[in-house]
Amino acid sequence: MASEATSQSKGKGKGYFTWTPEMDRVMGTCFIDQMNQGNKLDGKCAWKTAAYTVVMNALFDKLNISVTKANILSRFKTWEKHYDILYPLLQSCNSGSAIIWDYSRGRIDVRDEDVWNARVSENPKILPYRKKIVVENWEDICTLFSQDRANGEGAQTVFEANVETEVEESANVEESFETDSRSLEDEVMNALLARQRSKSKASSSTNDRGTKRKLTSSQVLYKVLGRMADSLDKYLNSECSKVTTKMVEDELSKIELDRFQLLKGIDLLMNDRTKYDTFSGLGDDLKKDWLLMHIGN
Repeated sequence: MASEATSQSKGKGKGYFTWTPEMDRVMGTCFIDQMNQGNKLDGKCAWKTAAYTVVMNALFDKLNISVTKANILSRFKTWEKHYDILYPLLQSCNSGSAIIWDYSRGRIDVRDEDVWNARVSENPKILPYRKKIVVENWEDICTLFSQDRANGEGAQTVFEANVETEVEESANVEESFETDSRSLEDEVMNALLARQRSKSKASSSTNDRGTKRKLTSSQVLYKVLGRMADSLDKYLNSECSKVTTKMVEDELSKIELDRFQLLKGIDLLMNDRTKYDTFSGLGDDLKKDWLLMHIGN
C-alpha cells in the first residue's frame, strides 16, 4: 500500500511531480525553521521569497532533487487538505480517546468502532486516513498550518494545544495568585514535562522530529510563563495600589474630626485611590476643609 507522501503533485506544464517522504521531511523542517525566523507572512501558504529559496536549495543539496516554487505550492495544497480534514477530528484527542493519531504509522488509530462509524457518517473524507492514506509528517503539517488559523499570537500545534490546556488547568495560572509564585512555576514545569514524557512513549519519531517537538514545547512553556509574569505584574500592581485602613487612619489622625466625620472620611478615602493621594498630599491646614467639602459637612 503506497504512502501518501509518494503521491504526485502537478507542476506548471511539466505533468506530474512525485514527492517522497524524505522530501516532505526536508520541506517541513525548512519551513518550520523559516517560520521561526519570521519569514512566514499572513495568509495561507504565504511566505517570503527567501523561504521558498531555502527549501529549493535544501532539497537539491540533501536529496539532489530540483523543484520549483509551483511544485512547493502544489504540495502545500495537499498538506492543507490533510489539515482541514484531520484537524477537526484530532484536535480534542488524547491518549485515552476512541480515535487517535498513530505517529509511527502516519494513520488514524481507532479504538472504538461505534465512535469511528459515527464520525465517518458525519465526514466521509476521514475514511481513507485509517487504512489507505499515510501522512508521515502530520506533526509538521500541524505546526505550519495552525499558524494560518491562529489569532495573531503565533502557531499552535495539536501537541501544544493539549500541553497548554493541561498546564493551564493544573496550574490554574490565570485564576488565582494566592499560591506562592515559585511553587506555581514548579507546578507548570512538572505538568509540561509529564505530558511530554507521555507523548514520547506513545509515539515513535526520528531524531529530527524529536528535536522539533522539544522546540515547540519550549515555545509553549515560554507562552505560559509569559502569561504568568504578566498576570503577576497585574496582581502586584493591583496590590500596591490598594488603600489600607491603616493608611487612611494615619492620614485622618492628623486633623481633628468627630466620630461621624472620621467614619465618613474612612469610607471616602478607602474607596478612591485618587482622592486618598490628593488628601495625603495636602498640607495639614487644608486637609480638614477638603475632607468636609467632600463628605458634605
